[in-house]
Amino acid sequence: MCLPLGAAAQVPVPEVQGIRLGENRLDFPGRHERFDSLLSCLRDSNARLNILHIGGSHVQAGTFPHRLRENLGAGRGMLFPWKAIRMNAPTDYSLTPSGSWGKSRCLEPAPAEQLGMSGAAAITSDSLAELQLMLPAKYAFRRLHVIGKAEGSAEPYLTNSSGDTLTAERKGDDFLFTFVRPDSLCTICWKGMTQGARFVLRGIYPEDDRRITYSESGVNGASVPSWLRPELLTEELAQFCPPDLVIFGIGVNDANVPPSHFNVEAFKASYRALMDEIRRVNPKVCFLFITNNDCWLRAGRQRRILNRNTQKVEQAMMELARECDGAVWNQFRIMGGYGSSNRWVNARLMNRDHIHFLRPGYELLADLLYNAIYSEEQGARNNYEL
Repeated sequence: MCLPLGAAAQVPVPEVQGIRLGENRLDFPGRHERFDSLLSCLRDSNARLNILHIGGSHVQAGTFPHRLRENLGAGRGMLFPWKAIRMNAPTDYSLTPSGSWGKSRCLEPAPAEQLGMSGAAAITSDSLAELQLMLPAKYAFRRLHVIGKAEGSAEPYLTNSSGDTLTAERKGDDFLFTFVRPDSLCTICWKGMTQGARFVLRGIYPEDDRRITYSESGVNGASVPSWLRPELLTEELAQFCPPDLVIFGIGVNDANVPPSHFNVEAFKASYRALMDEIRRVNPKVCFLFITNNDCWLRAGRQRRILNRNTQKVEQAMMELARECDGAVWNQFRIMGGYGSSNRWVNARLMNRDHIHFLRPGYELLADLLYNAIYSEEQGARNNYEL
């Protein structure tokens, strides 16, 4: 096999009426040398690679990122206790909360807390607060980072799957737990929750020995400006997973307005600012843009219409990719263009809201993106060998 990844070849995808498999490729409006270098890392069994997938609800749901992670044979990356702040959570890991928790998210015009790469914070001052972490055994970790701000005498500790208590090595806002042997089960607790003490948890980062790490950062409702609000985004990226590839899946919420209200230039300016922030961590980072899916726009209490901003986002992403020598995966065209969401709903791949997908739909999209990456790697490899 060419890619030292999860699949030995392209993964099979089901036949769905209207899907344009001929459009399933990576487009390079500018130069592609930067991606050629990235693909060489995929071929090099000694190279380490960090992937970051940023978006809104399509990413927070976790199904699309996890399917692509599995296809790539990558490690788990950043975790967040979404259930602690009463929100939907990915199903490929479990962070079961107890106790009382508050929240802050990058959707707030001025977030109440400093945020990082998860785009959210779970806040507790409850002495009974706990998080029970359960990962599949294949994602067992030797080191676990609990990332957040401890106020007063608050401090995390944990018990591992054997019932042993571990204390943390503290480095700034990072509380590092080191395990004698790999583990995938533990309970994170807090001590010192006296009056005035609290802990602002921004994320949990497990480390394993895989050379590829795939972290997802998705917040329901997030737009591009939302991701400019986390003050500690670049600091945490630099510390835990300086990205070699960033997959952008942001745009549906930006474009969820009447066409006359969608400012394309402001949309591109926000993306440029976000890319500049990420380049501070790795100037050689590659950007891959996922265009918006075909979706509906609310046009009244009972009425929905096709969102005609979708093609504007597609064009904007092509222009941005040209500027940064990035790639575009044209989800909109692959689906079948305007009106194709009807077929995806009828095929039980998409939710009846014509915005979100069902699990089989997200998995199909992830398989298609993997196949597009695989095909690009094959072509780059053949050119290299010639």
